[in-house]
Amino acid sequence: MAHVLLFINVPVQAQSSINNSSNTLCLIRKDNDAQKVDLYITQTKPVTITCNNQEHTTVLPKYVKFTCIEGSSWITVQVNITDGTHNQTITKDVEITEKNTKYEVSVLSVVNYEILQSGKAQIKSIVFKNNKSTDILLKDLDFTNASMNYEIKLNQIFTVDLNEESQKNYFVNVKSTKDVNINLYKTNGQFDHSISKNLATGENYIHFNDMQLNAEKYIVVISDIIPNKKAPNDKITVMY
Repeated sequence: MAHVLLFINVPVQAQSSINNSSNTLCLIRKDNDAQKVDLYITQTKPVTITCNNQEHTTVLPKYVKFTCIEGSSWITVQVNITDGTHNQTITKDVEITEKNTKYEVSVLSVVNYEILQSGKAQIKSIVFKNNKSTDILLKDLDFTNASMNYEIKLNQIFTVDLNEESQKNYFVNVKSTKDVNINLYKTNGQFDHSISKNLATGENYIHFNDMQLNAEKYIVVISDIIPNKKAPNDKITVMY
């Protein structure tokens, strides 16, 4: 069985290939701050974070989170997993935008069964490669068991509270480009208005803070734009 441990007394050292320097040794715990990196990812020089699990405790988090600022680009993140015998690389292409600074990569859910069963699985290193010429600052890195992303499906009813200081990263994953309506309802189910948006193939993040909405709670349904289809319902039934 796989062991998902809390982050208690696990020292991790970060090293970067960008300038042959090492970050300060940090102590990762369940309640600690993200580890500062402050290194630029350029197209010619990727950043490699080498993770050394010291003592005899191995930790495999559900997610690797990181902060990128100072530009827009596409980066490739490679999380290298090992159990001492078997190795696996988890690869994800991530779009870095100025509207979003926090990103994450799923780890535990995609680790090979063989590695998990060993009970010794751990992150060996994380490599950040920049696929464009715009330099990106990798600000910090974090390991956690809680996701900040929230996937929504077309026609799914969900709630967005713009009063909350910390917003989730809502995203829709589609197989092909399509036009949709983001239908917004009041908390009593009364229709407010719709916002049209074009979705590209893959993950599309919905930035509600950029929609000039009032700071209140909304019920949201994202639906396909179908020619000659009647307007969204004037009211939906909301269950709490």
